[in-house]
Amino acid sequence: MTKNKFQQKREHTYHKLLEAGLELFCEQGYAATTLENITARAGYTKGAFYVHFKNKQDFFFHLLDHQGFFFKEIHREDNAIVGEDFRQTVAYWANEVLSRYISSRWTLVFYDFYIQNRHDEKVRTYFREYHSKWAEDIALIIRGLQKKGWVTREKDAKDLAIRCYDIITGGIIHHHMDGEPIDVDKMTEAILALLK
Repeated sequence: MTKNKFQQKREHTYHKLLEAGLELFCEQGYAATTLENITARAGYTKGAFYVHFKNKQDFFFHLLDHQGFFFKEIHREDNAIVGEDFRQTVAYWANEVLSRYISSRWTLVFYDFYIQNRHDEKVRTYFREYHSKWAEDIALIIRGLQKKGWVTREKDAKDLAIRCYDIITGGIIHHHMDGEPIDVDKMTEAILALLK
């Protein structure tokens, strides 16, 4: 169904506000960014903002949905095996995750939002579900590695996934806090050592 001009304009406004918010949150952090900052950057009024969003928290939830989920292309264990061997597959996934999250300060904004709103049950629930989805997708990759015989089936894939998540997010936060580049080879070695 073709959208009319009003619907197209409204959708354009929505996306411009999200883009402006993402830029500002990455530049200034969640707490320091105001609705006025977002609307000014996007070139709209606060009225236009409230047509689409209830408040700053609601806006951020829309932004999280807009950002999407990283592992959305993995639906089966077989899709997780992208290399010719264990090391190559682990290196591929480590590099894919890092290349997405190192290029911006989004990870810090993500946790800044949580810290500012951690007493809100809706936020805690969202973050639990988000982390659970991350862990499940990493577990899917690990089950693919187990299916190939590269990781023993005696180890629980979900537990290993949580430890991999810890290594990856710890490396990303460390990078953003002290500016040191992440050595993908060293991170790959840490994950390989965990999985062996």
